[in-house]
Amino acid sequence: MNNRLYREFAPYYAAASGDRDFKNQLASILSTYTPESPCNSFLELFAGQAVHSLEAQENQDLDVWALDSSREMKQLAIKNGFKNPNQYILGNLPESILKLSEKTKFDCITCLYNGLSNLTTREVYELLSNSQQLLNTHGKIFIEMHDVAYIMEYITDPQIHFTETQTTEGESFKYAWPSGKIKWDNYSYTAKVPVQFLIPTSKRTDTIEFTSIERIYSVDEVRFMAGLLDYNCRILTEDPLWQINFAGEIILELSLK
Repeated sequence: MNNRLYREFAPYYAAASGDRDFKNQLASILSTYTPESPCNSFLELFAGQAVHSLEAQENQDLDVWALDSSREMKQLAIKNGFKNPNQYILGNLPESILKLSEKTKFDCITCLYNGLSNLTTREVYELLSNSQQLLNTHGKIFIEMHDVAYIMEYITDPQIHFTETQTTEGESFKYAWPSGKIKWDNYSYTAKVPVQFLIPTSKRTDTIEFTSIERIYSVDEVRFMAGLLDYNCRILTEDPLWQINFAGEIILELSLK
C-alpha cells in the first residue's frame, strides 16, 4: 500500500485499523495445529503495525517474523514491542517474500487485513507460488478475504459516520471510512473508497482525505489459483467461532498436498 495514509499518517491508520480481537483471531489460527505437528514459526504478511505478531510473541515457543512495505509501520511495531527488528522485513509483495527463502521456513503464514486486495491477480498467484517455498511440510497459509455479499451492501449503501479513536501516543482524532460514495470498476472489481481523517491541532482541525483502492477477489478465484499450485484449501469461517472472531470476513486455509 504505497500511499500517504500508510506512510506519512501511519499512526492514524494503525489506530483506525485496530478494531479487531487480535488475541482470539491468533488463538483460532494456532488451534488448527496439533501436538504432533505444532506451530513453531510464524510469518505475518502485510503486517503493518504487526499486532498479530505481537500477540504471537506471547508464545515463547514461536519464532515470529513480519513483512511489510512501510518503514513507518515497522517503526510503530518496534515501538509497540516487536522484539527482533531484523525479523521484520521491509519490501513489496509478492517478490519480497523470497528474501526469506534462505533464512527459515514457516509453519504458519498469515495474510490478514484483506491484504490480497492490494495485489493484482497475477501478483496474488505469484504470492501463493512464492509462499510454497517457505512452508514446512505441515505448514499452512491463512488468508482473510472480504465477504462479497457484505462488500456489495457496503458499496451500494455506504453508511457514513465518524468514529473517534486514539493513536498509541494518546492523540485523539476522528475518521470516516468510507467518507463518501464508493467508485466501483465493473471490469477489475476494484473499489475506490474515500477516507477522511479529522486531526485536531493547537489552532484548528485538519481535514485529511485519502483514497483506499481495494481489489475484491472471490473465494473461488483464490481457490482456483491455489488448486493450480496444488494446495489443499478449506474455508474456516464456516465454523461459528471463526465467524465471531472474523466477523464479516472469510478465512481460507491453504496447506501443501
